[in-house]
Amino acid sequence: MAKTKYEFHFSGKEVRDIALASVALAFSFQLILFREEIFIQGLYSNVVAMLNFFLQSLIIVGLAFVLHELGHKYVAQKKGLWAEFRAWPAGLGLAVVIALISRGGFVFAAPGAVMIAPSKKSRENPFLVTLKKEDVGQIGIIGAVINIILGLIFIALAMIMPIKIFAVGAQVNAWLAIFNLIPFNPLDGAKVMFWSKWIWLGTFLFSILIFALTIILI
Repeated sequence: MAKTKYEFHFSGKEVRDIALASVALAFSFQLILFREEIFIQGLYSNVVAMLNFFLQSLIIVGLAFVLHELGHKYVAQKKGLWAEFRAWPAGLGLAVVIALISRGGFVFAAPGAVMIAPSKKSRENPFLVTLKKEDVGQIGIIGAVINIILGLIFIALAMIMPIKIFAVGAQVNAWLAIFNLIPFNPLDGAKVMFWSKWIWLGTFLFSILIFALTIILI
């Protein structure tokens, strides 16, 4: 079978969906990350403070979310598949509403997902791609692996420079890894467990360990 020429590319709709999801998640997570400042100290009426909280949240959550999704996209396209991120408007709306109602007590993080399908037939690729279990598992696990790596980097930075944003960045990445590795469809954990229960268990437990470390740091 002829190999598909690999190209890492984005569509206009995909870029818009990623931007929309990043903004919605950043707004929702700022209510959690800066809950004390916003709801206890009453800084919700301070425009400058709220803008600062939002920008910090956008950096932390945007980095964790975007790189997570780009990981899925990269591995899928590397395997000759069509892969594009699509936002889930209902999930984004729920994230904002629940974060507001719970006053920063909880956020429902289901912004959307990378949609994957076989590439179209062409002269270079006359056959549709058939996915094996390891393909599905590798595409699924890469997002959590990226979050784990980012979490470790933030932990190292927090230990060198005890700044809150580093500790929070580590915790957000560890939490995203744990959440996405829950072994129920349509989460990534189900795909990874289908591929290898041991790889899933090891990655899941390591994510929990990193999250426990972030609690100590914060």
